[in-house]
Amino acid sequence: MLVRLLLWLIVGFLVYTVFQAIKQALLKPPAPPPEKTSRGEEMVQDPECGTYVPRSDAIKLQSKGATRYFCSSECRDKYQRRS
Repeated sequence: MLVRLLLWLIVGFLVYTVFQAIKQALLKPPAPPPEKTSRGEEMVQDPECGTYVPRSDAIKLQSKGATRYFCSSECRDKYQRRS
């Protein structure tokens, strides 16, 4: 009887711990996007996939009167096909 109670307490504790870990992971606010690299270079967000890349490494595209920055030519091409 006492062993069964101990086992239920252990199982309950494990379930509670797992639940708390999952809850904390889901409620954790997302990290803010990087503004600059460690070298102080500005980061820009790819409008197609959402990846942040240093401005100097980004692939540039003039579109609708604005400059868009992409992480790869594949993302740039997808964006152009959608527009």
